[in-house]
Amino acid sequence: MQSPPPLAAAWRSGTTLPTDAVIAIDGPAGSGKSTTAKSIAQHYGLLYIDSGAMYRALTLAALREGVDAGDGERLESLLADAQLELRSDRRETTVLWQGRDVSTAIRSPEVESSVSRISSHPAVRRGMVARQRALARQGGVVMEGRDIGSVVFPLATSKIFLDASLDARVERRFRQFRQRGEEVDSARVRADLAARDQQDSQRSDSPLTISPDAMVLDTSDWNLATQVKQAQAACLVNPYLDAQLDTDWDTAWRDCLPKYRFAYRFFRLLAHFFGLRQVGLRGQAVPTGVILACNHVHWYDPPLVGSAFGRYPMHTLAKEELFVGPLRLFFRWIDTIPIRRKGYDPDAFREAREALAAGHNVFIFPEGTRRPVGHPGPIKQGLGILAQESVAPLMPFFIRGTWGLQPGGSQNSPLELRCGPVVRLHALPILKQRYDRREISQRIADLCLACFKELQAQSYAETPETDFERELAERMESKLAEKTRQVFGRKPAQDNSPPAN
Repeated sequence: MQSPPPLAAAWRSGTTLPTDAVIAIDGPAGSGKSTTAKSIAQHYGLLYIDSGAMYRALTLAALREGVDAGDGERLESLLADAQLELRSDRRETTVLWQGRDVSTAIRSPEVESSVSRISSHPAVRRGMVARQRALARQGGVVMEGRDIGSVVFPLATSKIFLDASLDARVERRFRQFRQRGEEVDSARVRADLAARDQQDSQRSDSPLTISPDAMVLDTSDWNLATQVKQAQAACLVNPYLDAQLDTDWDTAWRDCLPKYRFAYRFFRLLAHFFGLRQVGLRGQAVPTGVILACNHVHWYDPPLVGSAFGRYPMHTLAKEELFVGPLRLFFRWIDTIPIRRKGYDPDAFREAREALAAGHNVFIFPEGTRRPVGHPGPIKQGLGILAQESVAPLMPFFIRGTWGLQPGGSQNSPLELRCGPVVRLHALPILKQRYDRREISQRIADLCLACFKELQAQSYAETPETDFERELAERMESKLAEKTRQVFGRKPAQDNSPPAN
């Protein structure tokens, strides 16, 4: 798999951003996120959403009303009852709290020193994420913060992580205060930034982190003009690479062996019979050399998801329990790779890695077992291991409605397959310098789960979750607990991440 091209190549290519592009910019305090995001929004004609200003507005309100920064319930109530607005023009973002302009007041040192504690409450973050996603539905947006790429918009068109040394960030923040006519002690600025770095990185809910698919830009030695230009170019890298993908269905179909054509025809007939609605990839084949990852709820999932592929060769990782008797020969004939679900299976992952290196595709259910309807995850470490070793991009899929199938479709169990964009692990070299393999695998797993949840949220936004699905989920939860104990010898892992809205 080719590595990301130089930013200059994407910049010179003539590539343009789609009008509905979502640009996610993350980084520590003082890294220049706000200035860069505003410039990108102006350059590409997108809406700028200052997520940090939203948390600052709540912090200011809490300080004025005497709400303790540790009182999550009162903060949640304060946010729920608030009228919080952002109004952007070509120069600045105006922040309104209960109809009053607080754009200047939220930049005070007092707010600066308290905002991280207030933003760390899970209920506060859930409320803010819901508001931010609502703003994004207005069209193409640029949003900056500390968890935009990892939590708020996991399927963003482009993700940028602006990094900078503490010394560089202290100098910038000190200069900002001076330009506003505020006299502050540089030692206090350093202490506040260092404390905020620690709080943001170590909080349990949505910590500051480099998303594996972010373009990491170290801005320590850059002036503002260079930083803005490099970030504008980084926005084009994924669209530039997307334009080079081979997704032509006719070409892919001609390359398919007869056994693949037969299988795909059968899968498509099955999908048509049950009224499968497909979102994304319509009329296109999946690109080559990609890990195709899908949530798993029913044994009907493999053929119905496979109806969208149209590509040869396709290697599917399947539990080794299926490879018994004549079925073993059949599954191997259709390029299925047996995998042991307990522990790490080196033979299975070696075969999958070799397939990806040859430009083939690998299809995987990374949860390792069927999950209750509406509750994707957790993701096993194997996906991250395979992604690290192969350096192959991911393509997330979300399947819904395979319980309650009916000819022509079911209103109680809407059948839908939703495809996400290609997710390229741009940050992998940086992550390998800073973390061990297990930590990186977990971050890739978290990213995949966030993609599943976002695709599910998009599906529910168009077709709300039904009573049948909710009741089925409750019944499946108890069954999963027992099955997990039998297969893995432990209770199912708890998912404490914010739900998609």
